[in-house]
Amino acid sequence: MIKKISVVLSFSFLLLFANCTNDEFSGPPRILLTPNFGNADIGGTISTSVDIEAPNGFKSLTITTIVDDVRDDVNAEIRISQVHGQTGLVFPYLFDETTRMMAAASVIDVEFLLLDDDDLTDVALFRVGINAPATRIAPGVSLTPPQSGMGSGSNSTTFFSSSNEQPSWTVAQVNAETEDVSADIDFGYYYDATTNSAVLASIFDYPIVNLDGMENWSTRNRTVFRKTTLTTAEFDDAGFREIYNAFESGTAGDRAERSTDLAVDDIIAFETNTSKGGGSKRGLIRVHEIQAGDGTGDFIQITVIFEE
Repeated sequence: MIKKISVVLSFSFLLLFANCTNDEFSGPPRILLTPNFGNADIGGTISTSVDIEAPNGFKSLTITTIVDDVRDDVNAEIRISQVHGQTGLVFPYLFDETTRMMAAASVIDVEFLLLDDDDLTDVALFRVGINAPATRIAPGVSLTPPQSGMGSGSNSTTFFSSSNEQPSWTVAQVNAETEDVSADIDFGYYYDATTNSAVLASIFDYPIVNLDGMENWSTRNRTVFRKTTLTTAEFDDAGFREIYNAFESGTAGDRAERSTDLAVDDIIAFETNTSKGGGSKRGLIRVHEIQAGDGTGDFIQITVIFEE
């Protein structure tokens, strides 16, 4: 009986020794990110240090961006090495896709997938944070339509600007400035009596071209609008991410530079053109009240939330 046990023990030891190859002694691949998260402003750069241990050599390192659980495999970066016995490799990784689109995402990860020569893998994730721009609110802005006679139109508070502390403007006020501020005006209001429609229109597509004094404006900004399905409660809680995504999912009309048939509690998304100072920015408009018509006492009252 003792002899049989000894044979079994000896055989088990030989099996164990035979299975202990050099590969097992060298260990599986490992990837370490230091740090594994980072934050940056729009237009900035986020960096980490990538430390690879692949004693058996590695076939590839695939770097893939994942935005809100959607993988960008098409633009994945693949780094390949056929060096065997690689015990240590350290290099910096820079993430510079710090755009407004990325800042509007809920979660951004960069995946590092290491594949060694024995087809063993290791994965590390770099969590990216992009600081969203601040937003401003212009509450209870009352815009009046040019009067049907148009002669007094230059004194109607018809136009909105997200670029100034003063949100509402008349043509006369724009023309009275020592510096040209026509480039600051985003859109204007008018009432289409033919179709009984309250309209917000980009200066680029503002229809009343013979409005007194408007011919002196050197810039006619091309702001575009999209109607949204946001509720008034969602509007009240909106920050940069909600503003950005509302425009992405909104619906443009027949003319992108106009939003027509406005009604109380409509939520309209807008985007200014890139020629404005600071580049293209987005905002949301809530319609509070409409006094229909193009006569004295008629108006639209709106609240506007927009990027700084």
